[in-house]
Amino acid sequence: MGGYAGQILYVNLSSGTIEKKPLDMAFARNHIGGLGFGARIYFDLIKKNPDIDALAKNNPFVLMTGPITGFKLDGAARWTIGTKSPLTGFWGDSNIGGFFGARLKFAGYDGIVITGKAENPCYLFINNDTVEIRDAGAYWGKDIYETDRAMVSDLKSETGRSGTVFCIGPAGENLVKYASIINNKRHAAGRAGMGAVWGSKNFKAIYVNGTGKIEAADPKKLDEIKEELKEVYEESIFIDALRASGTPAHIDVGSLAGDVPIKNWQMNEWEEIDDIGPGEIEDKIHAGNRTCYGCSVACKKEAEVKEGPFKMEKGPSPEYETVATFGSMCLNTNIESIAKANDICNRYGMDTITCGATIAFAIECFENGLITESDTDGIRLNWGNAEAIVAMTEKIGKKEGFGAILADGSAAAAEKIGGNAKEYLTTIKRMEAPMHDPRSAHGYALAYAVSPRGACHEASLNFNVEGGSQMIPEIEELSADYEEFSSEERAKLNVACQDYGMFFSCCAIFCNLGAVPLNATQAISIVNAITGFDYTLDEVLQAGRRLWYLKRGLTNLFGARAKDDQVPERLMTELENGPTAGSLPDIDRMLSEFYEIRGMNKDGIPRADVLEKEGLGDLASALNLA
Repeated sequence: MGGYAGQILYVNLSSGTIEKKPLDMAFARNHIGGLGFGARIYFDLIKKNPDIDALAKNNPFVLMTGPITGFKLDGAARWTIGTKSPLTGFWGDSNIGGFFGARLKFAGYDGIVITGKAENPCYLFINNDTVEIRDAGAYWGKDIYETDRAMVSDLKSETGRSGTVFCIGPAGENLVKYASIINNKRHAAGRAGMGAVWGSKNFKAIYVNGTGKIEAADPKKLDEIKEELKEVYEESIFIDALRASGTPAHIDVGSLAGDVPIKNWQMNEWEEIDDIGPGEIEDKIHAGNRTCYGCSVACKKEAEVKEGPFKMEKGPSPEYETVATFGSMCLNTNIESIAKANDICNRYGMDTITCGATIAFAIECFENGLITESDTDGIRLNWGNAEAIVAMTEKIGKKEGFGAILADGSAAAAEKIGGNAKEYLTTIKRMEAPMHDPRSAHGYALAYAVSPRGACHEASLNFNVEGGSQMIPEIEELSADYEEFSSEERAKLNVACQDYGMFFSCCAIFCNLGAVPLNATQAISIVNAITGFDYTLDEVLQAGRRLWYLKRGLTNLFGARAKDDQVPERLMTELENGPTAGSLPDIDRMLSEFYEIRGMNKDGIPRADVLEKEGLGDLASALNLA
């Protein structure tokens, strides 16, 4: 079969052993790839002893590519990681672009399973067939950029060419609960604190050099599909916007729809929103374009601030979520400061959504007298104070002073601050909500509520479909015309978005940006041409549905119940002004309908008969379901 490298690495940091296990093709056919592989392998490793701490050595870590990873296709450079999250205490995963996934497959591996904990800082060296655990003492303490540069320089002569680095920075080493892991300085596994898990294992990086090839089972068919898609991409307005401005293009569109959170979700219209929009980004900080492996969309942008208090060298430009968290959420109109905060997060290795949202939460606490300058190390956390926002970002990365309080996320900070601080939270399952307002599209509220990893707009395709950027005509629920500002039929929509989304962006691992123009027939045809399998739409939906139940079951196994599916009051407060004035999701109705469709009990756990039907009887047993 094509598409797969054919083996998975198992690395035990405690014993120092490395095993190369052949990929079982029946397993591959059943689970497709990505989190389909990763979540199943993870569950098999922990199901007999699921009571684990996220930062303990017995918490495994899975890194998996998909069958399309490594092919020169638009929107096909993604790969996944997963483990128990130190931020939420539930299942956590991230979906990453860049070059690492392709290089790993070229080295001959579909994925890596990491267990145990090293006594001293280490990294994994992969040079085709050579795989070694090596001492990382020379890199420990270095930031992401320094580590990447040093490792590539140090190992280039040994591997014959520049390798690709996936590493943590000081935030991961210091166990910041939302530490990220970053590839090529710019492609982040951002959410859920995956970097802290590496830090707890004394694991700094993976360096990979792969010189092999991945072949399609039917290259002629694949070429025909690629030729067909040229016109599809040329006609896509969404792709044009991505190529022109990257994800910050959504500032313009989203602000008109009331989708951009402002002042810690207290507003959704702001006269100064254009100051942080794509026009200002282009004029003030834009410094070039980048892309992921094999993708012509090139939605990754470069930024540079040449002078002033927020001076930064050329590097990754802030994405939409970052612009909103450090900008509109904090009433900050200074785009240069947003670029600087993004640069700090990238260097230390931190999720910009949680970091920016946590700072916005802290500003509101400061405004209402719950904390003062004596608490914040003399920093005046006022709305719009660009210098304070940047200074606090750095303190969080260093886990220094008040930054150490915020380094555990806003939910933990609210518990320490006390008073009515919890009223200012925007978290679900202790994860800060992304920058898309469910008052503008009610299904977002349900998507956030039931997401296994916490509030997340990428946990399914709901944001793409309900937001209007993606339509799947082969699936009725994903091509219907839904009433605006309504909770009607949103449960059915969410289920369909989850089932197809698990296949699309978690198993096959198409990009939720660069692959948006694809319909289901095209996506499945690509996977079939590459793998040689003969998937039908029903089969990929079944695989997606099974993965959703497995991820949900893992979160249930770690303690989540129906009470954790609640949307915070701040997101459920009706606004009097702006594009969504008077709009409020009916979350109780949507949850009730969703639980019924999904076959979940009153505690928010899938019933045993439902899991058994999906081939997850062992999950039902682990959950002690009757």
